[in-house]
Amino acid sequence: ALEGLAKFSHLINFDTVVDLLGVLKGLLKNIDILPLDASLNCMLAAFQTLQGPGSELQIDQKEYVSPLYSQLPRLITEGSDSEYTELALKCLNNAFIRRKEYSMVRVAAFVKQICSVSLHAPPFTSAPLLAFVRQLLHKYPFVAQLLENEQDVVTSGTYTPDVEDPEHTNPFATSAWQLGTLKFHVNPNVIQHARGAGAGKMLILPAEDPTRIRSQLIRDSNECYIGIRISKKNHPLHQSSRKDKKKQRQVIRFITPRSTME
Repeated sequence: ALEGLAKFSHLINFDTVVDLLGVLKGLLKNIDILPLDASLNCMLAAFQTLQGPGSELQIDQKEYVSPLYSQLPRLITEGSDSEYTELALKCLNNAFIRRKEYSMVRVAAFVKQICSVSLHAPPFTSAPLLAFVRQLLHKYPFVAQLLENEQDVVTSGTYTPDVEDPEHTNPFATSAWQLGTLKFHVNPNVIQHARGAGAGKMLILPAEDPTRIRSQLIRDSNECYIGIRISKKNHPLHQSSRKDKKKQRQVIRFITPRSTME
């Protein structure tokens, strides 16, 4: 039911918007009890309702964005199904791309949370999430402070990722160090987007659209394919051994003396 509601919520009559949002808000109070797909569809229905027929109500979407923050880590333990990644990307897109978020602390908290999830999730989840981080860094340049060294951070306090409200996590007290670790991932797509996020590069749309990356990696996963670039550089020890052989050849080489006329 929630899946169909999330799909057609933008067609709901304006008179029933308030009642629908009240029901969805009641479900979100016990969101940890719901299955992951049900919780994501519940938030997706709320976002699409507020951006469609409920856009005139001027309701703060914080009550629907905060539960999304707590549900992202479930992609690690319950994200074996690729459909969960698609639903999470739709929720994130409706929460931060299709609408303007004015709390930079909230955006930074989500960037940090997404990076942490990408560190432990499978590649078909990590790569699209990192591509979405690149979108966030482009739309909200202030969040690029997370790419700085932790020694240069001037914010006081400690980072607390386990709180319910993302605005209380104090994300600017730390850095997105996970991007540096993900540069050594086995999957080249994860490496590409980790480096792109760390360098602040823009996405090349539509080729690097997160949903397109997800579908491509799912196809590669079903075919047990991992694209690995072959390095043509010789090993340093191999080069040194060749030099030693040259030296040996030079040592054992003899010069025949010229014959002199007597």
